[in-house]
Amino acid sequence: MNNQTIKILVVDDDSFVRDILADILESSGYLVVTAENGQEGINLINSESGLDVIISDIHMPVLDGLGLIRKLRTEENSEIPIIVLSGNNEVAVAIEAINLGANDYLLKDENLQDTVLLSIEQVLEKKRIVDQNRQLLLDITKKNQELGTIVETMTEIGLAVSSEKNFPSLMEIIITHGRSLTNADAGTLYLVENGKLEFKIVQNRTLNVFLGGKSGGKIEFPPLDIRESNVSGYVAINKKPVNIPDVYESELFDFTGPKNFDRTSNYRSQSMLVVPMVDRFNEVQGVLQLLNATDLSTGKIIPFSDSHLEVVQSLASQAAVALNNLRLEEKTERLLEEVLNIKNYNENVLESLTNGVITLDSDYRIITANAAAQRILDLKLEQLISRKLDDFCSGPNHWILDKVDGVVKSRRPSIVMDAEITLEEDKRVPMNLTFVPLKNFKQQLIGTMLVLEDITTEKRVKGTLARYMTKELADKLLEGGQSMLGGQIQEASILFSDIRDFTTITEKLGAKETVTMLNEYFTVMVDQIFQCNGILDKYIGDAILAVFGAPFKSGQDADFAVKAAINMVNSLEGLNKSRVELGKDPIAMGIGINTDEVLSGNIGSEKRMDYTCIGDGVNLASRLEGLNKYFGTNILISENTFRKLKENYRTRKLDWIKVKGKTKPVIIYEVLGFYDNNSSLRLDESFGVFQEGLGLYQSRDWQGAIRCFMRASEINPQDRAAIVYRERSEFFQNNPPAFDWDGAWEMRSK
Repeated sequence: MNNQTIKILVVDDDSFVRDILADILESSGYLVVTAENGQEGINLINSESGLDVIISDIHMPVLDGLGLIRKLRTEENSEIPIIVLSGNNEVAVAIEAINLGANDYLLKDENLQDTVLLSIEQVLEKKRIVDQNRQLLLDITKKNQELGTIVETMTEIGLAVSSEKNFPSLMEIIITHGRSLTNADAGTLYLVENGKLEFKIVQNRTLNVFLGGKSGGKIEFPPLDIRESNVSGYVAINKKPVNIPDVYESELFDFTGPKNFDRTSNYRSQSMLVVPMVDRFNEVQGVLQLLNATDLSTGKIIPFSDSHLEVVQSLASQAAVALNNLRLEEKTERLLEEVLNIKNYNENVLESLTNGVITLDSDYRIITANAAAQRILDLKLEQLISRKLDDFCSGPNHWILDKVDGVVKSRRPSIVMDAEITLEEDKRVPMNLTFVPLKNFKQQLIGTMLVLEDITTEKRVKGTLARYMTKELADKLLEGGQSMLGGQIQEASILFSDIRDFTTITEKLGAKETVTMLNEYFTVMVDQIFQCNGILDKYIGDAILAVFGAPFKSGQDADFAVKAAINMVNSLEGLNKSRVELGKDPIAMGIGINTDEVLSGNIGSEKRMDYTCIGDGVNLASRLEGLNKYFGTNILISENTFRKLKENYRTRKLDWIKVKGKTKPVIIYEVLGFYDNNSSLRLDESFGVFQEGLGLYQSRDWQGAIRCFMRASEINPQDRAAIVYRERSEFFQNNPPAFDWDGAWEMRSK
């Protein structure tokens, strides 16, 4: 401490002593004030600020030196160092003075100058050490309190992080607490996805920016490449944190991104702390980046401290484990749901079959038997389940056991055609039997499946084949034997067509004229189906269900289905021309096509059985047909069909929809091949504008999409799809979809 800043109060009733002391002290650079007695000294102490030392005589009028000490220490609670001077060597007085709180006791002798100056230095040094120790104790106490608060906070955060089951909420908890623990002004949370760092949370208190998570806005930033020149990429690669006091003074990494952001937003990025989120398997789940630590007392930006680093690393570790656990839980739930869906699907398929299906375990014990098997064998489920196959294969049926033995040994399927099973009361049932070995995912044999096909109605099926397909296909089917009519799952293209407003038409025409109209219509349509190698599955009222690719594949089944649809539309135009000339109303229709795996075979009852196809693939074709009315289109095909096409057609992507009964969205396309060339140029222009609008719609640019769809409608007023999308865009402009909207539109009706 500089002597010129130290102020000393000298209290003595002897003016000579006061003057001598004042001269000694001032010559040494101290500031000096004086008082004649203890009371005057007390008054000066209360009025003067910044007194550092008091030198007081013992014997004085009004208030002596001991009274001065007593008053300062007990009443004023003053800690100013006090040096006592006395002309007599009074030991008792000296002890009392020290006990009252004096810091030193000196004699007024020939060495006064040296002893006073030395005593001042000593008491000031002692006070400095005491003050330092007191401040150190306060700092330690404060640190302990802060540490206790951090531990308590980290415990609360750990509980919150481990219990949160919502991904966006979990990420928001991580970044919010990370900023709170370090007083960071901004923060970004990245997750490693598809080999890149995806922005998941972006927060900046100064700019009032809060993006991502459960409550923030949508993040439009592109993902970051994981490379070492980028600080976040470096942290993800090396799995170690980086603490940078000022990004503008660091040459370790490329900070072009933050600097560009600062220029455009009038912000100043300074201190940065980047920490990897590494789970217990030492896998990097993401990166936590905090920006601009703030001193709460001054509001200034400061570097992140080592304690900040330790706290954030602990938070990042907890967050990584929680994120990994949540991902595993979601994956497990999805897998379980898929397993249950497959199980339910398979059970529904089996129960929908008219063929009997029986499964055996490795001991030939019956595990399952569908309704058809119970009907064919004339036994109830409880009479079959858990019984061994031997119980039913004695006598004339023993050959079944031999077949199962052969399949188990060879591990290959076997088919027996035109066989006969003898039931109770010597009842004999002709059937085809298929024996299939059942294997687990390790290709280990776990049992056998028997498929029982009752063939008592086979002759009727053979006799009517030509009504449902071309003669060539019918001959080929018959040449292939009865196995072609057995149950099998295969890929096929399903065409579903329907007459528009059929009920209104029938009410207007009457019964007789309706039948005439249908016969005329079906004749024209079925001819087009047969010409493209299709099979007429069935008529459903005014609807037609046709199959391309079952029971025989051609390699061009999707193309045949689309060509048939185009030909059907063109043929209907010719039919309508004739009807109008006769004064009859024209007919409108819609066609839906889907390509998928379907179950094909003889399906029905003992009294009536037809070769048909069933499954979700058929249902979707029906849904697509129904959507034509919604979009004002004629032919709609699924993405599966579109991808199978080998030839080029005029098409346009129309929608992402969730049809009734489906959870996953389906991409659908409109086939435009039936338009004449005179309208193609305007249509191409209209559909180009439409596709542009579709892209803006998917990216949530509602206003831009509305403009495009309005323009498309101006070019082609008949384009109902443009009107539909304009209305959707207007709806979403006022009722924005959820942040995780996948662009699909849910159809709530068939």
